[in-house]
Amino acid sequence: MRFSTEEHTWKRNRKRILYGRQLARLIALLVTLLCCWSAPEGASGFRPGRVKDKSSLIKQRGGALFQGETVAVYVVRKGDRLTDLARKFYGDPEKVWMIVEANELLTFEPGQVLVIPLRPVNPGGLFADGYQVVSVLTYHHFSEQCSSALCIPVDEFARQMAFLKKEGYRAVTMKELLKFIDYQEPLPQKAVAITIDDGYRSVYDLAYPVLKKYDLTATLFIYTDFIDNSPNALTWEQLRELTRAGFEVEAHTITHADLTLKRKGESQANYLQRLRRELQVPRELIRKHLGQNPVWLAYPYGRLNNLVVSMAMEAGYRGGVTVTRGGTPFFANPFKVGRNQVMNPVKGHSFEQLVKFFRGESLQ
Repeated sequence: MRFSTEEHTWKRNRKRILYGRQLARLIALLVTLLCCWSAPEGASGFRPGRVKDKSSLIKQRGGALFQGETVAVYVVRKGDRLTDLARKFYGDPEKVWMIVEANELLTFEPGQVLVIPLRPVNPGGLFADGYQVVSVLTYHHFSEQCSSALCIPVDEFARQMAFLKKEGYRAVTMKELLKFIDYQEPLPQKAVAITIDDGYRSVYDLAYPVLKKYDLTATLFIYTDFIDNSPNALTWEQLRELTRAGFEVEAHTITHADLTLKRKGESQANYLQRLRRELQVPRELIRKHLGQNPVWLAYPYGRLNNLVVSMAMEAGYRGGVTVTRGGTPFFANPFKVGRNQVMNPVKGHSFEQLVKFFRGESLQ
């Protein structure tokens, strides 16, 4: 696989980060050893000794040697699993990537010393020579054979998901992306958001088995008049099964109408009333049927204007997605987040180009 200049820059930058993390790891270990040496002569085991803030130290049970406010030092024990460590330190087994990336893990075995960050590190993915971007992929419909540009053959979809898995990409939800945009939490280096619009049944029949095979999930943007009302549409029961499997469901209006256009003969007052309903009802139905709280809006046809954005904010949305291509940095406008539509046919390395994760740019 050939890497772009941006990806080479990212790799070079990652080496610099590694050196910094190794230094931090060494400092943490030195702190641990100093704590051990400060124990009274003849003492056995790990004891805090004369350390003033004894609350920052914990016993060696569980493999933990040291824990402060920002970092923990942990020695891997036989039987440990990364998911258990992520649950222990973050309360979330899905945050394994934070341990893996902080330690540049290639193996995981007893005796390894891990430095575990306890606070977000560089939540915006911002560096002197560039910044992290997240590709938001967009699909619509899947089939064994396709003739439409918005239909992806299931074999091609499987190839793309296999590529993401092999190259170490991690699927994130749109709610996780929102925290990244809000500069609250970092995302994995190779984060990608997989979104699927409209609510076609082929998502359940064809895409879901592929995603499950590669341990990936997606965010579904549904227009609610379609659900349960067509043999080609998902049912609410199928959506419930998908949400139990970790999928996220967000809003794509009621009817998939262009929100920026008034209907022929429609008064301004009626137009505004219809807009409010198109925006509010999907949120209510998704909460009622699925127990999820949608905060993202996919603008039908990717079309928006200031009025639509203002009314979306009024309706309780915290972000909106278009179909404008490009990666999403942390400083993106949350109501104008672009998405990379995956079109049929997919030629050569075009898919690989859609999932770039670093944009080189001198920020000094």
